[in-house]
Amino acid sequence: MNQIHAMRVFVRVAETESFRRAAQQLDVSNALVTRSVAMLEAHLNTRLINRTTRNLALTEAGLRYLEGCRCVLEELDHLERSLAHTESEPSGTLRVVAAGALSLATLTPLIDGYRRLYPRVNVRLTLAERPVDLMEDGFDVGIVGATPARSSECVERALGTTTFVPCAAPAWLAEHGEPHTPEQLAQCAAVALPPEERSATWQFAKPGERAQQVTLQPGYAVNNMLMVRLAALAGMGVAIVPAPLVADDFSAGTLRRLLPDYEIDDPDARMSIVYPSRQYLPAKTRRFVDYTVEHFEHAHSLSPAPSATSLSASAPGARTRPLSVA
Repeated sequence: MNQIHAMRVFVRVAETESFRRAAQQLDVSNALVTRSVAMLEAHLNTRLINRTTRNLALTEAGLRYLEGCRCVLEELDHLERSLAHTESEPSGTLRVVAAGALSLATLTPLIDGYRRLYPRVNVRLTLAERPVDLMEDGFDVGIVGATPARSSECVERALGTTTFVPCAAPAWLAEHGEPHTPEQLAQCAAVALPPEERSATWQFAKPGERAQQVTLQPGYAVNNMLMVRLAALAGMGVAIVPAPLVADDFSAGTLRRLLPDYEIDDPDARMSIVYPSRQYLPAKTRRFVDYTVEHFEHAHSLSPAPSATSLSASAPGARTRPLSVA
């Protein structure tokens, strides 16, 4: 028995004082109305309606039950209306975790654009340098780098790639010399993430040549990519960081791109958005996923790959000398 439907039928019978009129208003058969009320009475083991050939009247139990049915159905209708409103206008708190490889210049316009569309959603953003468990850690959605394994409980959609680049401050290069090969880079003082969060081994690829694998020897390790950038700006050594994170530094000449003839082949460069594989995602999550995919597609279409010349341009007046290994 569908008790909610039977309760609606009973209320309509009580309000119209007629099985026939209730059936007409509900657009169902007289037999269905009669059967629904009979099933309610059998379920409650109580007579709700006294019937005669000419009219019907609610019993004392029927009167009490009518009042209760109205309260229950009003609450249910209110709940359904509020949920429908939430789906049409997302609201609540959206918990987002993002890889530290994404710069604030990338994330800020993303979050700002989403909140302009859906101002009733409050976004709580967490930056993480190490892999997180989306479900265990209570996040609604994650913007992450590629990993060897992904939970079957999550759906993954590709967003594109984040290019990593080696760089250093002009003053550091002037003092220590500029590396011109991956092997020379590996011999330089370096700033990096801790090894438990990101391997210090990198793959450098040059067109027409085999990829070279080198391992940096960080003299300073810090668990935040923004801090790695600041350390490079301070002249503490070479660093390998996401290109968007240092794009303004390259333009200003406060950092220089190293090894411009090489590209870094790194799985973490491939960014994805990950979210729970549920049939009914909350509107705030579903809209954020769609907006993020569209945002990254638009950003990639407007951002042509920078040339090696533009990335390796020296700071005004900066001078470097050949790398000294000794």
